[in-house]
Amino acid sequence: MAMGEIRIPVDTATTPGGLPQCCAAHGRVAVRQVDFALQSRVQVDGNRVLSSSLLGVADRIGERARRVKVARVRGWPLCRGCARRRSVLFGLSQLLFWGGLASIAAALLVRLIGGVQATFLGVLAFGGFIVALASVVPFVAGSLPRITRARTSDDGGSVIVEDPHPAFVAQTRG
Repeated sequence: MAMGEIRIPVDTATTPGGLPQCCAAHGRVAVRQVDFALQSRVQVDGNRVLSSSLLGVADRIGERARRVKVARVRGWPLCRGCARRRSVLFGLSQLLFWGGLASIAAALLVRLIGGVQATFLGVLAFGGFIVALASVVPFVAGSLPRITRARTSDDGGSVIVEDPHPAFVAQTRG
């Protein structure tokens, strides 16, 4: 076990009320509890170059699906700051995605209905495409595994929290 991580048994993490009542990242009192699924980190062996065919990719995906372990965490505590961060980043990702799609649709509609051929329409459509793709960044940054710094162990027997606050550790062991 690396310095700065704690292991919580899966039975504790998947039972409502089994987790501490303070935030793992900041140690503040939880204002919200969330349920979500945590996955283990899996490295699939094999050469990616040699398995770049469709069957090779499907085999790697199947191997990963067999090896990954999932824990359905119940009642994970989030402080006001973590809950706000999640809401803001999720809202930003939604704004970027739907704004990008609206930009693409607007460029297509102006071209089809108005019959206008202009460079700015291509720029508008391409910019919308890039903005929609960029929505992935805040979506991943605001995901619960990132905010909680937690993952399932390779064997699926525990939930590992990286760099937890001392108050969270004390309540976990208490």
